[in-house]
Amino acid sequence: MRIHAILNYFGKCPDCGYPAEASAVERHLIDGTVCVEIVASCGLPCGWSGSAPLTTMTVR
Repeated sequence: MRIHAILNYFGKCPDCGYPAEASAVERHLIDGTVCVEIVASCGLPCGWSGSAPLTTMTVR
């Protein structure tokens, strides 16, 4: 498993609306496939974190 910070993430916390931070969690499965999940968390201490759509300011 690898975790990469998404530096150009532009999503917001669905609970309080404050800008969120995100990482891409890359999992290598036994059958050779790679599964990538975007996990975001609130930039404020409201406590929200969870899966999120990839929302970036620039094209990847």
